[in-house]
Amino acid sequence: MIEALVQLDPSGWMARFALVFARIFGMVFFLPIFGSEVLPVRMRLGLAIALALVMLPIVAPGIVLPHGVAGWVAVGARELAIGLGFGIAAKAIFAGIEAAAGLIAGQSGFALANMVDPFSGDQALAPALFQNMIVIALFLAADLHHLIIQAMRASYDVVPTAAALPDLSAFASIASNAGTRLFTIAATLAGPALIVTFSIDLLLAMVGRAMTQVPILLVGYPVKMAGGLLAMGLLATTTGAMLGWIGRTVVSDGMLIVNALAGGG
Repeated sequence: MIEALVQLDPSGWMARFALVFARIFGMVFFLPIFGSEVLPVRMRLGLAIALALVMLPIVAPGIVLPHGVAGWVAVGARELAIGLGFGIAAKAIFAGIEAAAGLIAGQSGFALANMVDPFSGDQALAPALFQNMIVIALFLAADLHHLIIQAMRASYDVVPTAAALPDLSAFASIASNAGTRLFTIAATLAGPALIVTFSIDLLLAMVGRAMTQVPILLVGYPVKMAGGLLAMGLLATTTGAMLGWIGRTVVSDGMLIVNALAGGG
């Protein structure tokens, strides 16, 4: 494949690089890890260029260059939409993980603690920020980011470069599936921890009913905080146990969105 790339003329090489870069750019700038606000724009741009250069010798022989301005606009829009679609799939799953921590924070009293999320620059709950950092550390330690790069390479086999606009009619279905996935992941990960916080609430209610002289509001808050810490520990354990499934889901959901946005080819 490298020999085939060498035989290309410089203008053809640059044209194919531009198409590969469009797809990689859409993925890198929307992924929760690669596209994090904590990384400077130049670093993210450099990462996208590096990935495109690595991918170019592999996929360049199968790229057919479009003709005319309209063809280039169609292909560029399609390639960018494919990369963005893959990033949206990962964004929804990571948002579901943060939502799981938010559910626990609301049940245990941690919802009052807000911090600046260095990955997005927005205000975030302290438990959600803690959970997000754990997931990113585990995701990188398990080399699951390599799985995403391999999936982006495989996307050229499923959806080759073609002069066709993305199928925006599937956008409603994509948004619905992403919302469903977000809620499912949040409920699945937070389930064991929510049982703990609900049990503590039930226990405090029973104590308050049986011993009316006990100041439940004074005693209950530190108990709920301790239960919240236990629940966050359970959430981290559950997330670690499901890490492989999370990585596979990022890839499978990304490929589904890629297919939905593929359009006619």
